[in-house]
Amino acid sequence: MNAVIALCHFCEAHGPCAIFCTQTLRDTKLEDLQLDQQQVQSQKTCSTCNYSMGRNNNAIYSKDTESGATFVSTKVAVLPEVANLVKQAAVLSLSNGTDSSKDGEFVFFGDSQRGHILSHTFRVSDLQARGYSQLFSIIVLMKDKYFLLNIKPFLAEHLKKVSTELQAAAKKIKEKEELTYNARQRRLSGGPNAQYPQYLMHTSRSLLELTGEEHIFAQLHSHFSWLLLAGSRFLTEHVTFGNLPWLPPQSSGRPPAQRLTYNSSTLPMIESLDDPDQEEFFSLRHLKSVVRKEELATVCYCALTGVKIVVRGDPRRTFRFMVCLKKLLPEPMHNLMRIDAQHQHSISSEYKIISVSNDIAVPMASASVFRIDFLDKHINGHEVSVKWPGELPRKCELLPEESRNFFNPSFHIPFLVPDLMVKLLKAVEETNFTELVLNKQTKVLIEEWKNKVTCLNHAKSTSVQGKLKKVLGIQPHDQPLINYWSTHLH
Repeated sequence: MNAVIALCHFCEAHGPCAIFCTQTLRDTKLEDLQLDQQQVQSQKTCSTCNYSMGRNNNAIYSKDTESGATFVSTKVAVLPEVANLVKQAAVLSLSNGTDSSKDGEFVFFGDSQRGHILSHTFRVSDLQARGYSQLFSIIVLMKDKYFLLNIKPFLAEHLKKVSTELQAAAKKIKEKEELTYNARQRRLSGGPNAQYPQYLMHTSRSLLELTGEEHIFAQLHSHFSWLLLAGSRFLTEHVTFGNLPWLPPQSSGRPPAQRLTYNSSTLPMIESLDDPDQEEFFSLRHLKSVVRKEELATVCYCALTGVKIVVRGDPRRTFRFMVCLKKLLPEPMHNLMRIDAQHQHSISSEYKIISVSNDIAVPMASASVFRIDFLDKHINGHEVSVKWPGELPRKCELLPEESRNFFNPSFHIPFLVPDLMVKLLKAVEETNFTELVLNKQTKVLIEEWKNKVTCLNHAKSTSVQGKLKKVLGIQPHDQPLINYWSTHLH
């Protein structure tokens, strides 16, 4: 994404200024930039502005091995013409451009000469600062006005996460300091206190001191670099004929973590949920622990055959459930999922599996919409409410014998469902499978059927497809899955 993301701060000594800038370099080589000379010239005397970035005090950089783009983070933008624009944007962001009394707001401003800016202001706790907080902002500077407006929801969602992370770290430091010194004592004393001199003298502190994070600027670099890379892939073009419908911006998903190489091993905003060494590792059994046993088959059927699934509730509770649903689809179809959608138009778009918070209106359950609501209070011992007036296809006389065994005996009705679903539910019920083994088995089964669908897509005639189905063991009850997957696998 051709933009600059900068962290700005209102310094008591120097006024509004940008203290950390990340930008994309494509045609410019790092060797051609005189980073040492530029950063030395920009050094200021106060500790807030003149901080250390770590081992290399001048810059942090990373490279996307696929596109060849390099992401560079410095105290001042590396290109002089860009540095002037960032400086002007920082002044507007922290002074007359926004209302500093409103924490966490987003403001759009700018023009064609000075660039267009999306500004996010927030306050960070500081026991030594005036008003016990310091004013910061994150700005996104871009020349393309309409592109910036279109990806504003995407940027706002992730910039808010960055500011919340900084505020939470600073709050912990403030709470530790308050254990040894009461802020009220400072207001009442009115003069120096020999017992706590370090708190009574007003000294400016850098973000590293406020948050207590040694690698805070490396983390910010990974956040901003990911936003620049993901932002370039956020919008997709649609070819339409006749009247042009309104098309919401579509996300193509996050870029793979291995494509980026930096000092850190992973991007902090990407959770490695499939790593068995992590505490967050889990398999399809999590679905079984959330919904009733008889509802598990219905959830899997809707996910595998393309019935729209809407999961509503607190994102902290729905996130794991959504990641488990993602395991039911091959990787090329993961862009059909939208986790924690922030806008109602996402529900009516081409997303098939969506999670939203409780404050977003969702459609009523119907044959084409499967709803799962995470309840604030348990009802009859269950934490979710599942609604779907549709039914699984029934055809007792053609049901394979193996499909009769995995259903709950209380159903008393055999169902005709895709063989993939039968095997997945058998794997979930297999007590000899550990979480790791179940996860591997799930991937193998999904990959097997992805390859079957891909083979059918390459068949040039109906007769050839019929022969391939016999060879691959595809039965008529697998057709709903084939119809859904074939439109997204090529």
